[in-house]
Amino acid sequence: MLTESQISEYRSEGFLLLEDVFDADDIAALRREVVDLYATEHPGRIFEEDGTTVRGIHGCHTTGALFSRLVRLPELLSAAEELLESKVHVFQCKVNAKQALRGEVWQWHQDYSVWGNKDGMPEPRAVNAALLLDDATEHNGPLLVVPGSHRNDAIAPWRPESEGALRWEADLSAKLEFALDAEQMARVTAESEIRSIVGRAGSLLFFHPCIAHGSGANMSPTDRTMAFVSYNSVDNELREVPDPRPEFVASRDYRPLELVDGGLIA
Repeated sequence: MLTESQISEYRSEGFLLLEDVFDADDIAALRREVVDLYATEHPGRIFEEDGTTVRGIHGCHTTGALFSRLVRLPELLSAAEELLESKVHVFQCKVNAKQALRGEVWQWHQDYSVWGNKDGMPEPRAVNAALLLDDATEHNGPLLVVPGSHRNDAIAPWRPESEGALRWEADLSAKLEFALDAEQMARVTAESEIRSIVGRAGSLLFFHPCIAHGSGANMSPTDRTMAFVSYNSVDNELREVPDPRPEFVASRDYRPLELVDGGLIA
């Protein structure tokens, strides 16, 4: 599915943006399912600090029929297998809402800092696939990345004294336990400028679990919804950890995914 130059770009920069991968009908169908998931009581439904605005929905591939199909489509799955050179399973599947005027920040962080420490992931042999369900602009809290920062491995501050003290929801809030501080961000941006991921709904972003990324508050009157699928190599099984996070946050189902044919709306 990916060209050699695209794979090379991902390995060098830590991310790869592909424009207009899914058409308007697919995106509209996924948006409708997202609205249903927003309204469904589920332990993986997380709210902003106001307690009423949905911040994220976790475990979507187990609760939404279209998301169950999405994670098996070649546009995502074949690309993930190429990037990881391995069969894969779904480690996480979620929607980040970032609702108009109410969506809060995601502090600068690296995914593998928490995946390695809290979930026992041995190596960052994983990849994120993020599908834009709305147009991402400079004003509605686009994802920000630092190109090349994945080569620093996991550098987020980790405080062992607080390990286990916070519920898993804290890992998904606007105040992250594992956020990068100013000194670390100065270091990772010394040789690379921050880039904002803007694009049309239907575009697909792949990014490395060690790349520094985050997003600001949504200051616009339009939503910025993104669907994330985090694929992990089936050869990278999680170690046992005390107080493991729920299955819908960190899945230990290592059965390799099989491709489906016929597109999202079969």
